[in-house]
Amino acid sequence: MTTLTAPLHLSRLHLNERHRHASRDLSSPYALHQTLRWAFPGAGQADTPLPDGERLLWRQDLTLDPQTGEPTPILLVQSVTPPDWGALNARDPEYLTGWDVRTLDLTPALISGRVLHFRLHANVTVRRQDEQGRSARHGLHTPAEQLGWLDRQGSRAGFDVLGADITRAGRTRTRKGRQLITLHTVTFEGALQVTDAAALEQAVREGLGHAKSLGCGLLSLAP
Repeated sequence: MTTLTAPLHLSRLHLNERHRHASRDLSSPYALHQTLRWAFPGAGQADTPLPDGERLLWRQDLTLDPQTGEPTPILLVQSVTPPDWGALNARDPEYLTGWDVRTLDLTPALISGRVLHFRLHANVTVRRQDEQGRSARHGLHTPAEQLGWLDRQGSRAGFDVLGADITRAGRTRTRKGRQLITLHTVTFEGALQVTDAAALEQAVREGLGHAKSLGCGLLSLAP
């Protein structure tokens, strides 16, 4: 488990949509995660793990291009290890058009009783058994089910949901070799109240829900 006193690094990456590999990765969460590993020492090599204690979380968001005003993808990446995005770009020139990295200090924000705004893109599923007793994950499809899932996550992760909107929901498929993986993703935005600062810090560091390596689970907080 990651030591809670270790600093976090939040990167904002601008991918070159005209780059062949970047275009592929934006439509394939598994391929994108594999590419991001190249910014961490040794982790881009096959069968090489991320640095000890690392929980690499990321989320694909949209922002407005300042020149065209059109929506353009931006990638948020949270890590314990300081990333080297220059190394990734040197390996695959022009994959990134720009990036910035800042250090996150969670301590001032995580005070019991404090109200914070949040954004979360999550794989919203539950485990159920079929008639033969086989267990599998199933997506939750109605807003009531999805918001109920969020409430349950909060009860375990040190926060109460004061209000939340579902800004995006759908199904994403990605391939890992020959395996086809289906994600049932929901993006939540809203307000929460801190009930257990230590539990919430751990949730921010380790993510919420399943499929964290596939762009799900990064919990972003703001005043």
